[in-house]
Amino acid sequence: MMLDWTLEEQECRRRLVQFWRRHENNNIFCTFKSVAAADRVPNSIVVSCIYWEERQDFFITSVDCIHLLESLIAVRFTVEEKNRIRRNLEGFRPLTVSKCKADSIDFFKLIMSFPNPKPRNIEKDVKVFPWRILPLALKKIIGKYTASYSSTSSITLDT
Repeated sequence: MMLDWTLEEQECRRRLVQFWRRHENNNIFCTFKSVAAADRVPNSIVVSCIYWEERQDFFITSVDCIHLLESLIAVRFTVEEKNRIRRNLEGFRPLTVSKCKADSIDFFKLIMSFPNPKPRNIEKDVKVFPWRILPLALKKIIGKYTASYSSTSSITLDT
């Protein structure tokens, strides 16, 4: 996802990445590819791969990471479950992007400026992870995950 960006993606410093999931027995398989904003199907699983120019690297927000996890395992997490997942993701050493930090204010403004699908919920500090750790993070969280009706609710995905 970090190679061969279109001119439009380079200019806006964001690539939309669409995922598809397949569930067989106790395994979840996913595939993904870049998708143009105009070609994005409503209610599909899409996250943002964002280029941070000053760091010369690509990132995913914690909001998008949790959204992707929910979509892949077809549940909606409660606030408590999301907090537990965030704590588990801390091992991947996220960076905090803030409007109050000189070294990240421009990246913060970029993230806040993106239209739907938005890689954030509200305008506040956001944690970001290098895109390259996404497979490891997904495996870690899904591997630790055990559904309980008190912490999740089922969702239906169009596949």
